[in-house]
Amino acid sequence: MRTYKNYRLPRALGSLVAVLLALVTLSWYGTASASGPGAAPSRSAFLDIGAAKATGKTISLAKGKQGIFAIGPDGHSLYVFDGDHGTKSGCTGSCASTWPALTDKGAITTGALIKKSEVAKADGQKPDQVTFYGHLLYYFKGDTAPGQTNGVGVSGWHLIGPFGNVMLPR
Repeated sequence: MRTYKNYRLPRALGSLVAVLLALVTLSWYGTASASGPGAAPSRSAFLDIGAAKATGKTISLAKGKQGIFAIGPDGHSLYVFDGDHGTKSGCTGSCASTWPALTDKGAITTGALIKKSEVAKADGQKPDQVTFYGHLLYYFKGDTAPGQTNGVGVSGWHLIGPFGNVMLPR
């Protein structure tokens, strides 16, 4: 004959699992439905990001085989360099001709899901070089069409993701 004592731990464990699932579900839907300044974008918003194309915006997002990454106004992929120190560029001379800076002399414009407060300008490789989450941004001369990511795999260079994250090659 079984006693209540034998069922106590499984019931407690089951209750704990139910509470944890409820918390995870509430936090997921709470974040996904949040709106307003500083709110995290919904998961479905990222599903709407398409292939790279010219937008005319200083910085936008595009989706390609490497994932979701930042692009410049012409739709070309944007990169960050490990050799930079804050807003002091480590890419000068011949490096600068292969990896030109993204600059914007006018007002910065941003595409959907770009946190505008994280986009700025600095005097890096050139005056008015655009930064994203504090990273100086560059193009790669080997990318000749929107969405190309030929700079991926070049030592020290990385695509930059939607949250200022350095993207590792896939």
